[in-house]
Amino acid sequence: MASLQARIRGSRDLRRNLTALTFLAPAIVLIGVFTITPFLQAILLSFQSWDGISPDTPFVGLENYRFVFAFDAFWESMKNVAVFGVVGFFLGNGIALAMALAVNHIRRGRTFFRTVFYLPGVLSVVVVGTIFSFLFEPRSGILNHLLDLAGLGSLQQNWLGDPDFALPAVAAVFIWFHWGFGFLLFLAGLQDIPAELYEAAELDGARAWAKFRYVTWPQLAPVTTIVSLLTLLAALQIFGTVQVLTNGGPGSHTLVPTLLIYEEAFTNNRYGSAAAMSVLFGGALVLLSLIQLTIARRRSDA
Repeated sequence: MASLQARIRGSRDLRRNLTALTFLAPAIVLIGVFTITPFLQAILLSFQSWDGISPDTPFVGLENYRFVFAFDAFWESMKNVAVFGVVGFFLGNGIALAMALAVNHIRRGRTFFRTVFYLPGVLSVVVVGTIFSFLFEPRSGILNHLLDLAGLGSLQQNWLGDPDFALPAVAAVFIWFHWGFGFLLFLAGLQDIPAELYEAAELDGARAWAKFRYVTWPQLAPVTTIVSLLTLLAALQIFGTVQVLTNGGPGSHTLVPTLLIYEEAFTNNRYGSAAAMSVLFGGALVLLSLIQLTIARRRSDA
């Protein structure tokens, strides 16, 4: 009897798994064709030399990787993208959380502010780049004009042309462009927190900071993990914003790996070294994601 029940249970599990695989099959095929296959091709190409035109792709071993490791521009771009990652992770998420807390506490006008704060994320990269190019223009830009009207003409700068200000200026544009998504997720997380937890905290005499520390922040932990991971990946993969605003300049002060890989392949026609950069940079992104997910899982299990 027990053997028959086990056989029936196994048959049900098999049918359930087959049903699940049937629904997952289209997605698995698409991921395999458009994600896994190109990645494997990039790995293969990173050991070859190809100019994008010639049918010959001679095997060069680790030569492309030796070139990348000795390529100063690559490490400069990695340093710049690390700045975007840190700024987006801490400052960008901090602003998004602050806006979500503010909107969550108001009763009137919540829909208006929710729309306004999310609006930057709806715009295209080209539109955002064009707007801020006019804003940061040194002679007729709005920012320098406002500084002049406020009597702060000494603070006027060539925001995108000065090596000291170009990277912070592009980072500020990135934060403005991407804070909307994190804001919406934080706001949704705040609205899911049970009101009973705040009422219990008030009965214990907790004030605003104590309620945020012991109620809001722990309850937002899952949302914070998702927002942080997505923001960090978006910051590290930044491309369009930099290309439109500075194209990596002045010099290489705003150069990022995605833009460098693009130029190495489609401008310099060195697809092998571009593939090697892609493999190294992609591996770094995957490793960083796994580390963050592991930390988040341990924190949730604690």
